[in-house]
Amino acid sequence: MKKFSLLILTVLFILPISVFAASTPRVLTLTAKANGNAIEYDGTIEPGAYAVMCKLYNSSDEEVDLLSTQVSEEKFSGKFENVAAGKYNVACARYEGGEIKKAEVTIESTVNPKTYDSGILGSVILVIVSLAGIIGAVIYLKKEKTKKQ
Repeated sequence: MKKFSLLILTVLFILPISVFAASTPRVLTLTAKANGNAIEYDGTIEPGAYAVMCKLYNSSDEEVDLLSTQVSEEKFSGKFENVAAGKYNVACARYEGGEIKKAEVTIESTVNPKTYDSGILGSVILVIVSLAGIIGAVIYLKKEKTKKQ
C-alpha cells in the first residue's frame, strides 16, 4: 500500500510539470539579417505567448545584448543596433522560458568607399582657364591700345 501511495504522489507531482512543459509555446521560425551595423530578426511562435526574449551572442558565445519583444498574432520582430562587424547568433525563446531557436548572421566590415573629387577638380580647371582667358584678353587689349597711340 505504501508503494502504491508513493506512486500516486509521484504521478501527481510529475504530471502537472509535464503538462506545463508540453503546453509551453515554442518559437517556430526565426530569421536574422544584417542591415548596416544592425541585426534585424523576426519569427513566429505558437499561440499563447505574449513576449519573446532574444539574445545576441558573438562568435565566442558571449552574450552581447538582449531584447524582449512583444508577440502580436503569433509574430515577433526586433533589431539589435550598433553591432560591430563579425559573426553572431540570435537566440529566441518564449519570455518565460522554453525551447530556444537560433539563427546565425554575419555583419561585414564596412570600408569607406573611394571618393573621386572630379567635381572639385573640374571646377579648379574651369577657374584656371577662365583666369587665363581674362589675362589674355587684358594683354591683347593693352597691346591694341598701344598700337593705336
